[in-house]
Amino acid sequence: MSLRNLPERLLQRAIHAALAESGRVWTCSNGAHVQVLSPGRINVHEGPDIVNIAIYREQCVTIGSAEVHHAASMWYAHGHASDARYDDVILHIVLADDVPIAHIPWTLVISHADVVRGMRALKHRAQLDAIEHVDELQRAAFQRISRNVARSRAAVGRVGVHEAIRILTAEWFESLTRKRHHPLIDDVARIVREQIPESPLGMFVRDIQSVHDEEVLRALQLAEQRRIAHEGRSIRRELVTNVIVPMSLSRATLTQRVTLLQWYWMTRAQRCYAGLERRYPGMRQDYIWQQQGMLELQRRGG
Repeated sequence: MSLRNLPERLLQRAIHAALAESGRVWTCSNGAHVQVLSPGRINVHEGPDIVNIAIYREQCVTIGSAEVHHAASMWYAHGHASDARYDDVILHIVLADDVPIAHIPWTLVISHADVVRGMRALKHRAQLDAIEHVDELQRAAFQRISRNVARSRAAVGRVGVHEAIRILTAEWFESLTRKRHHPLIDDVARIVREQIPESPLGMFVRDIQSVHDEEVLRALQLAEQRRIAHEGRSIRRELVTNVIVPMSLSRATLTQRVTLLQWYWMTRAQRCYAGLERRYPGMRQDYIWQQQGMLELQRRGG
């Protein structure tokens, strides 16, 4: 299949689908490595092809627009250089990078394989729905983490860090037990509740403000590797997601919060939730934020 003859609107949709894989690292024509945290949404009106795209590069998130062309030179041929509506374009996605566009930070030469993969995704309605609703899913994921941070901050203010860690952990285990309806984790939950304040994860929360900014991610990863009781890795990952990271965010510096939020958006899920698969068939559960977004939608009856 020759992509040169592919209608630009279909090319846009296929590329938008390909960009929805938020954990992938893309290499731009200038050698920069970027991640697309959010593919934004396709613009059906005048102006850039994709709006509200979020790019992660060197611990910085940039939000703007993206333009899709068969060749980079079409930027000038279509008159975008003199059109103010295109001033916030941060990513130029092309099949051929034949002309440099100086003021656009990143140019991505999309491969034939990636376009084909995107087109295959468009053939499946459920996957298409997931792509079209990615903005809503990300908003829900952000609302969920924001609510947990506010809850953590209130608990710390009420009883202090040490006791808040124990209480929020106990509440999370109680919620987990109600959802799963089995008592097998009772002993594990009891030991974790008792020991988590002095565990590596608990110490990470308590000492977050003394951790160097560039060491935050590594310190969290090391703390997560250490068992508290006999809990499995997936349970510990859920505990980190629902208790440890929100508590840390409630106490962290601005720079540390950026890093912790990147963990939230970029960390892969360790398992799929069967309930979410049934409720949202076709929606991916590759990353924590995807699962958290679906849980938030489910919470509010979405």
